[in-house]
Amino acid sequence: MTFDDVKESAKIAISTLRANKLRSALTILGVSVGVITIIFMVSIIQGLNRAFAQQIESLGSNTIFVSKFDPSFGRMPRAEELHRKDLTIDDAEALRREAPSLAGVSPILRLIAVKMRYSDKQTDTPILLGVTPYYEFVHSQYVGRGRWISDGDMTARSNICILGVDVARALFPYEEPLDKEVKINGNTYRVVGIMEPLGNFFGQSRDNSVFIPFTTYEKYYPDIPAPESVFFVIVRPISRADVKPAMDEMRDILRRRRRVPAGAPDNFGISSQDSLLDIYNQLTGATALVLTAVSFVALMIGGIGVMNIMLVSVTERTKEIGIRKAVGATRGNILSQFLIEAVFLTSIGGIAGLIVGEIFSILMNIYSPLPAYVPLWAIAVGIGVSATVGIIFGLWPAWKAARLDPIEALRHE
Repeated sequence: MTFDDVKESAKIAISTLRANKLRSALTILGVSVGVITIIFMVSIIQGLNRAFAQQIESLGSNTIFVSKFDPSFGRMPRAEELHRKDLTIDDAEALRREAPSLAGVSPILRLIAVKMRYSDKQTDTPILLGVTPYYEFVHSQYVGRGRWISDGDMTARSNICILGVDVARALFPYEEPLDKEVKINGNTYRVVGIMEPLGNFFGQSRDNSVFIPFTTYEKYYPDIPAPESVFFVIVRPISRADVKPAMDEMRDILRRRRRVPAGAPDNFGISSQDSLLDIYNQLTGATALVLTAVSFVALMIGGIGVMNIMLVSVTERTKEIGIRKAVGATRGNILSQFLIEAVFLTSIGGIAGLIVGEIFSILMNIYSPLPAYVPLWAIAVGIGVSATVGIIFGLWPAWKAARLDPIEALRHE
């Protein structure tokens, strides 16, 4: 079959579609719904993945997280994890001394919520963090005004604090917080610094935090169990290339210190940005699989509509097919005509679905908390899938038309 044959078949197919506008529009609509479903699914999953990656990146470049709990999202720690031996500040110091791939180590104690007062102002939601002087460097999060915690504060277990900007606004809406005294759970602290804005992490403000020396936290909250009070360590490798060696070094050090037998699983959790992303992608993979199945069901319904319309079209145009064959049209000519007609229908439906799906994703970003993002590959997949639906579901009607006997076709009324 030559290019001119294909071109002529395309012209005939397009003119047939124009002559049956309503039928063609309904067929296009069926395919459009399937493509819209695919684009909607991809935009939600990709938007969530992109947002998660940005949130993890915002915690600090190339950081590694260490705690007694296994890395996870959306689940409470198992009973076995809760009964594990706690990590300690000595473990953090051992990592600093013995792991050559690490540039910094930041042990942290976190209390879920504390009550803070200044004069007649009060807030009950801030997260209390007991930190060391290394926190700023490891997290790349710095004081905006005032100063950070010093080694002297750690030694003296000083009652000083650094406020996140949300806490500062809540307690000091009209005055300068520095050098003022605030009460945290009834204990008096002097404000020595205000953090730079840190933004949100999965909808939770990281600016709603107050930082005190690690040793001061131990002084006032020595016996609060997990998960209300949690100890964890965040470390910063020398470079991105050192992430994997650093994790291996840390695992060896902690297994030795915690006397984990050879062959036994770790009784602690170590995770990097990449491993956290892997865990998240595994969680969203099941959702993506379900949504993909739903999308293909919608496409199959559209494809069945295409096949039905094309079979009706073959029946209606039986005499036309007989005339074309009588004047020299081959099976290939007839087959290509009906296949091109089916592909043209589904491709238009695919393009319409892509446009509507893109509009939905834009509106979702504007009016809903769910992030949506349509990558370029999803657009290509949408067009490719719609054209494939036309080929698959248009092949049988086209083959049926191509095999018609010209004499019998001419007799058809």
